[in-house]
Amino acid sequence: MNQVSRSFRTWLGSQRVRDVAPVAVSGDRYRIDAGSAIAEVNLWPYQGDVEIAEYQITRASDGEVIFFLHVLLDDLSRAQELFAEMAEALEDERHHTTTHVLLCCTSAITTTLFAHKMNEVAEGLSLDYDFTATSLDRAMREGNDYQAILLAPQASHMRRRMAEEYPDALVFEIPGKIFGSYDAAGAVRLLIHAFRDAQMPASHGSVRVVRDLSNDKRILVITLFALRTSSRLGYRLYDHGRLTVQGAVQKQKLDYRDIEDLLETMDARDVRVKDLDIIGIAVPGVAYHGVVSLPSIVHEDYDLGSHIQNRFGIKTSVDNNCNAAAVGCYVGQDTYESVMFYRHEFGHVAGGLGTVIDGTLLKGRHNLAGEPKYFESMFSYSSSYTDMLWSDEGMLQIARNVALAGISLVSPEAFYFAVDTVDDMDELRVALTSTATNPNGECLLAPNGRPLLGLPEELVPSLYVVDDYIERVYLGEMALCLQKLRDPNYRSLGIA
Repeated sequence: MNQVSRSFRTWLGSQRVRDVAPVAVSGDRYRIDAGSAIAEVNLWPYQGDVEIAEYQITRASDGEVIFFLHVLLDDLSRAQELFAEMAEALEDERHHTTTHVLLCCTSAITTTLFAHKMNEVAEGLSLDYDFTATSLDRAMREGNDYQAILLAPQASHMRRRMAEEYPDALVFEIPGKIFGSYDAAGAVRLLIHAFRDAQMPASHGSVRVVRDLSNDKRILVITLFALRTSSRLGYRLYDHGRLTVQGAVQKQKLDYRDIEDLLETMDARDVRVKDLDIIGIAVPGVAYHGVVSLPSIVHEDYDLGSHIQNRFGIKTSVDNNCNAAAVGCYVGQDTYESVMFYRHEFGHVAGGLGTVIDGTLLKGRHNLAGEPKYFESMFSYSSSYTDMLWSDEGMLQIARNVALAGISLVSPEAFYFAVDTVDDMDELRVALTSTATNPNGECLLAPNGRPLLGLPEELVPSLYVVDDYIERVYLGEMALCLQKLRDPNYRSLGIA
């Protein structure tokens, strides 16, 4: 045990979370029982006298792990910082112990009994859910007090308007089969899965690989995504092209240093980092020679590539996640040689573009290609750009304008969309070929006073919905790692 470990144990014993002190279960394990959740700090041997600290929070009601982190105990201040983050997550869990859910239909008569039955199911499962029934009229006035709004089938026509009115709430329709049979348990199960899907992007299976990705390498791909109220750090190990190890953790905030903590933990558990051929990291923001720029979240550039390469001695590839997704779309089929990919999250101020032309990823000067944030808001819209971000029609208009710009510049054979709420490609095709109008049917004008005309039908590329965005990122980053290992120019530069 080194001096940092000894100092950390002493410091840990003096801490209080919710006025509760850590209890030593053994010399290497500590627990903080906060009632609704249990926090743990576990210490594991790593190399020599260096240890790893593991932080974990488990919700008492359903046993779900809601916080999980590791850190190498060679820097006391970093270990203390992550303990503070765990304490913050534990405090947040106290404030969000009870999830308030609103059930509504036209008059609230049929939903009152259903809400009562759902409360009984939740109590039996020890879930901290509280269900209330009301009419549509009251729901439109009181929805701010609820984390979810469930609509009876007869009120399903209000789903879009309700989602626009309460963007922070989970809004969905109870299927007629479940509601008609008063299957309260089934409705609760749907709600549980819906919350988990909203909090953690789901995997939708593998993507068919038809390009030459055969290899004898050990490639670790790490993905980092900034979510609305948290971040997601995932990893996959591809050994000779075969997926052998994978996992993901969700955090309170985006921090590039978590990648180093993850690698140190994997080295102690699942993966020998020194045996890897390359580490590929897909991140939000502009990645240029390993330096990541993401001003909206991280206020300074971070030399992630060099930091990881110098720390672990392994070649490291750092790429923008939309670029990786575009490559994933390209290698996942053998029909098109030029493709574009566009990702935009509902309510997010800007999306991201990735472009592959004749089999080559287009990056541009300083890797700035594919940053729609510099032009998305410059188009004419039927309402303010900020309002557009929070409506289905608005997201469709934004997707139309970005697609028009991309098609006009590079004319891809196929355009792939991972744009929240934009899932009807026939509707998008009509938007691309139509003259833009406002809700009153009046023609929208460009700054020069001319009508905003659409594309001729024959110039519209093939359009596809991407419902497996994360899969495309993993596949594309693996392909980029292989490309860089095979390219002598990248090898001579050390990748990054």
